[in-house]
Amino acid sequence: MKATDLALSQFLGLRPAPPGATHLLELPFTAELHNHLGTVHAAAQFALAEAASAECLQCRFGASAGPVRAVVRQAEVKYRQPASGDLLAYGTPDESTERDLLNDLANRHRACAVILIDLKDRTGTLVFHGKFEWFISRLPSLST
Repeated sequence: MKATDLALSQFLGLRPAPPGATHLLELPFTAELHNHLGTVHAAAQFALAEAASAECLQCRFGASAGPVRAVVRQAEVKYRQPASGDLLAYGTPDESTERDLLNDLANRHRACAVILIDLKDRTGTLVFHGKFEWFISRLPSLST
């Protein structure tokens, strides 16, 4: 399942990045997402970042990890600048996730993954930085 398939993502207007883009997801600047200052509401930014972290996990490890269940365990975020335009979400696994995730899933059937997310406007201004920790467990195999 892609992050943009979820009802909340569709409600917020999250959309996948165009083919060949370096970012994962986009959030259009719409009046429904404005806060009292006319900038993108913090909750909408958080939702974009969380969805992008899921998308990053899926894109980077999905095919190799096999059937898993993943849930966010913890998040640390910093809102750096007011966002007054479309937002682009960039994501990357941290070094230990890149190195250990697939091995941990294979050997222990569970793992933690940390995904680093940056939200930037179309001018490249960094407006948000987040660190999302996911708990991932293998789904039991079906016996026939």
